[in-house]
Amino acid sequence: MTDILFEYDHILIRSEYRTPEKHSHLAAHLIVSLGDVLTCEVCGERFTAGGVCIASDTEHTVHAETGDMLLYLFDTASHYCEELSDKYLTGKPYCVLDNELTNKIRSAWTVNADNINSADNAIMTVMALDRQPAEKRDERINEALVYLRQLDTVPEGIMDILCKKVYLSKSRFSHLFREQVGISLHRYLALDKMKKGYIHFTRTGSITDAAMYAGFDSPSHFAATCKRMFGISFSEFAGSMKNSS
Repeated sequence: MTDILFEYDHILIRSEYRTPEKHSHLAAHLIVSLGDVLTCEVCGERFTAGGVCIASDTEHTVHAETGDMLLYLFDTASHYCEELSDKYLTGKPYCVLDNELTNKIRSAWTVNADNINSADNAIMTVMALDRQPAEKRDERINEALVYLRQLDTVPEGIMDILCKKVYLSKSRFSHLFREQVGISLHRYLALDKMKKGYIHFTRTGSITDAAMYAGFDSPSHFAATCKRMFGISFSEFAGSMKNSS
């Protein structure tokens, strides 16, 4: 059984999660066991913890002893990701959460387990992560990000569309995007397509339709991207999906 919430800047998953292969996410993430402890391997270091924050593009695998965990994926362009980096990671590839904070997160989930939106808000409050727009970012990049989030699909030629929209050359836009967001536009679009694909799947129930509508070349491309990002296949994940926002 899986509960999943999609927001424009993060994804929250509650899942009976099998041990994924070692992989890197195109997002920063927070993982908390809802049972005993997590068995983690991050950057070749092995340890156990009730909860852990892991920076974007950091190789890891995490297994919940009970099989039940909360998994957050934070868009690297989001204010949440900036705050997670500033307040918890502080330049490190990962951070183990202390027991008090871990238990507060579990309690916030338990109290609100029948409403994943309420649970999400409660956990963000416990983590002291405030959804405020990133004021430091260049307005042209903000405009491009807002435009991308409004699209149902990522069309071919999106680079030309974005450059025309913000009046920048391809080279300048690419450089500025990486500088401001922290990853390349290509990598960001892979994550954005993945999000759109999941959202379309919840509407149609068809992996093929979701993949093509979101902008993937094929269902196999969609599946390969999911495996690379989450460490599990889309069929494994979607097969246990219970509800979505």
